[in-house]
Amino acid sequence: MRYFFSLFIFLFTISFSFSQENEIDSLNLLLKNAKHDTTKLRLLVDLSEKCELTDILKYAQSAAELADVILNETENLSVQQKVKKLKAQAINNIGYNYNIQGDSHKALEYYQKGLRIQEETNDKTGAALSLNNMASIYNSQGEISKSLEYHLKSLKISEDINDKKGISISLNNIGNNYRNQGDTPKALEYYKKSLKIREEIKDKQGIALLMNNIGTIYISQGDNKKALECFLKSLKINEEANDKQGIAYTLKNIGHNYNNQGDFSKALEYYQKSLDISEKIKDVEGVVISLNSIGSMYLKQKKHSLALDYANRSMSMAKELGFPVRLRNAAELLYKIYRQQNKWQDALAMHELFVQMRDSIFNQETQKSTFKQQAKYEYEKQQAISEAEHQKELAIAAEEKKRQQIITYSIGFGLLMVVLFSIFIFTRLRITHRQKQIIEQQKKIVDQKNKHITDSINYAKRIQDSILPSKEELSNCFSGYFIFFQPREIVSGDFYWLSNQNGKTILAVADCTGHGVPGAFMSMIGNTLLNEIVNEKRIFQPAEILNHLNEGIVHALHQESRSQDDGMDISVCLFDNEKNKITFAGANHSMYVVQNNSIEEIKGDIFSIGSMFGKKNFSFTQQEIALLKNSSVYFSTDGFADQVGGKSGKKFLVKQMQELLVNISSLNIKEQEEKIKNAFEEWKGNYSQLDDVLVAGIKI
Repeated sequence: MRYFFSLFIFLFTISFSFSQENEIDSLNLLLKNAKHDTTKLRLLVDLSEKCELTDILKYAQSAAELADVILNETENLSVQQKVKKLKAQAINNIGYNYNIQGDSHKALEYYQKGLRIQEETNDKTGAALSLNNMASIYNSQGEISKSLEYHLKSLKISEDINDKKGISISLNNIGNNYRNQGDTPKALEYYKKSLKIREEIKDKQGIALLMNNIGTIYISQGDNKKALECFLKSLKINEEANDKQGIAYTLKNIGHNYNNQGDFSKALEYYQKSLDISEKIKDVEGVVISLNSIGSMYLKQKKHSLALDYANRSMSMAKELGFPVRLRNAAELLYKIYRQQNKWQDALAMHELFVQMRDSIFNQETQKSTFKQQAKYEYEKQQAISEAEHQKELAIAAEEKKRQQIITYSIGFGLLMVVLFSIFIFTRLRITHRQKQIIEQQKKIVDQKNKHITDSINYAKRIQDSILPSKEELSNCFSGYFIFFQPREIVSGDFYWLSNQNGKTILAVADCTGHGVPGAFMSMIGNTLLNEIVNEKRIFQPAEILNHLNEGIVHALHQESRSQDDGMDISVCLFDNEKNKITFAGANHSMYVVQNNSIEEIKGDIFSIGSMFGKKNFSFTQQEIALLKNSSVYFSTDGFADQVGGKSGKKFLVKQMQELLVNISSLNIKEQEEKIKNAFEEWKGNYSQLDDVLVAGIKI
């Protein structure tokens, strides 16, 4: 999470190198292609951590809103726990955004919201960091004792969970507090404790930061030699890690060291080096700070023209940033320059801006609202605990009273019921005995009839199964395939058909009207007609096969003279393995081709087979589709996409089915079949299957 660990915001402002910009681009691309809300949430939080300061609110706000949507939709406790932790992280980043804009009241409000969630989810690491954030608010407002109190709370949590890095962060921040009070010995003591832990966990970036902090203490103590040693160690670590932002910051500190010694030439040299790096890595705030430092150097040398140039550049970029601290510092420098130049009107304008920015950070109203916010938080927290305990006591007392009443009423009612029940049982036994004999006789008759019907349907299933292509036939035609075939009842109105004639492989996947026994009759008629058209009449072109099949169904069912709405939706494909192409024709059916991780729906004609569904004198059309190596071809009847289920009892839908096909296309064919089956069963859950289901996949 983004956090402040010091009053001096520039010590910890996150800058971005070119590699980080690439990382942001990568995260945005992943976000664009993410399919699941939980994945999008994780990416939005990551982006709010790594983005430019001006973009924090955009990503963090979106993350918090998406987290609420997920929490409203899921009942999975494990998912809820993870989502709440991410939400707390996003909320804290919103607080960070308000903090850098100088709105302490808003920042504290969001830090407290995040802390409440972290306490609820027992996220101790997050809670420790949130307490650090809240401490930074009090630090920035000069409430050092309050800040120290919260840093110590954070330290206690980190020690309880043995979080070495968290302990080191709190020790560093406590050192900052003592430094702000002018107690440099205490500050140095805590910095060294923090440094020792950073060295134990080999956190080079943390070591470099602590060396910088220790160096600033030596500067304040007038020991410029020791300060320079610390800065040079920090610089070496940052250069080894190629941490451009760390290098720029350390060079700035070396400049401060020379400035403290009165060596303005050396100070300018290092400020300029820091400026050059900050400009290269597009660290806008680093540039503003360096420009201000250089302007101050020129002012000390009475080079007003140069000082004014750098101060104006600092002011311009500070306005672009919109950070009150940076605007205040730039205004203060310009005020000093204009005053030395006797430009009193300009000096007055800058002084007013300086006061305005200073007051936006430190004004009493902001402090009062901040303390009210904190008091409200503490009060609400205590009230929640007290109310929970009171409600618990009331619930226990009420439960005990209720239990006693239940026992008393139950005994009396039980005795009454025993008497009444005895009378009732005696009467019913005589009636039940006679009824039982009649029911048992009727049950035997019904059971016998049901057995005959079930046996007949099971026999019909064996017949239907026998006419479907065998695994051996399919394996001879396709190197990789799967068939997920699940009738709603024992027999099915969906069927698949295969023929291999003179090296030509023809596959049909059909969905007949109806399911169960009526659908099975239609599938038998369809199977018989396809055998006649292809195997006997030697018709191999898919469109012609559909034309003859339509004519055969109309004739077989006498649809020329009857209003009968039986028929089928069907796909017919001719596979040319040598040329890697498919000739496809469909009657109100589609084929799906997955190539290069994208799916294309090849739609057939809009008319089904059968006169009530078709059009007089209509001829079906066909398409040729060229296939790439490792492509996959899929067919599905509407039973899969129309199945209701999921959390809301909605249909699976074609779009979700297409996404599933793309996701499984790179797997081996056995794994694809398992994924299809599992997806269907998980979606269906406790809902009844609505229709026959048939999904076929072929690996090219």
